[in-house]
This record gives sequence, C-alpha cells and structure tokens, in this order.
Amino acid sequence: MTKFIFLIVFVLLGCNSNKVENQKGKYYIHIDGSDTSRLRLVIHENRFYGEVVHTKWGGAPVVGKINGNIIGDTLIGDNLYTPYRWKEKKRAPIVLLRQGDNYVEGGGPMIEFMGILTYPENTITFDNPKRKYVPINQIEKL
Repeated sequence: MTKFIFLIVFVLLGCNSNKVENQKGKYYIHIDGSDTSRLRLVIHENRFYGEVVHTKWGGAPVVGKINGNIIGDTLIGDNLYTPYRWKEKKRAPIVLLRQGDNYVEGGGPMIEFMGILTYPENTITFDNPKRKYVPINQIEKL
C-alpha cells in the first residue's frame, strides 16, 4: 500500500513540475531611451497570457496582465492594468505580431463594445509599431 501511495505522489509531483516549467514563459524587452517595457509571455496551444511592465524614468512601473487568442502569427487580447496614480484598473486591447524571435506591438483605431475597448476587425496595423520586443538573451546584441 505504501508503494502505491509513493507512486501516486511521485507521478503527481512529476506532472506538476512540467506545468510549472511551462508556465514560466519567455521574457522580452523593449528599450526606448530611458523608457523600458518588459514582456513575459506564456503560450499554450491557441491562447496566451503573461505580464507587461512599462517603466518610465522617475516613475513607478505600470504592470498589466495580458491574455488572449492566437490567430496565425498574431496575438490578440487585452491588457488589464492600473495606470500610474490611479485606483481603478483599466482594460485596453493589445495586439502582438510575431516576427521571427521578436514581437511587434501594433495598434489601430479603438471602439468601445459593451464597455470594453477593442480593435475593430481589419483595422489593426503594424506599420508604425508602438514597441518591438526582443528576447532578453539577445539584448547584448542590440
């Protein structure tokens, strides 16, 4: 009986360690002068989630939780964040395009649908990207 319990505990710990390892995600960074944006991205099948941290010189970081769907090379979702010196959280759309190992943040006109800001279909553009995230391990190459 103790061997059976040991086997069950061993299997559960083994399965749990894989989940934790997969949930760490990959880290990306965008630097524009003294402004820095960091992105932690976890991709699971056709969904993504993670965290975005925007830091401006002399200001407190703005931390947002992101999640959404993956359609081809495009990640479309929303960012739930608390703006600097605000009490309430805000929700804003976020769209990322994968270009090799990098991600480019796009934009476009936003509309409010049922109280949530979103990008209308076929209006997202990556011509003038807001940010270009590169993997943290490639930052020395910039």
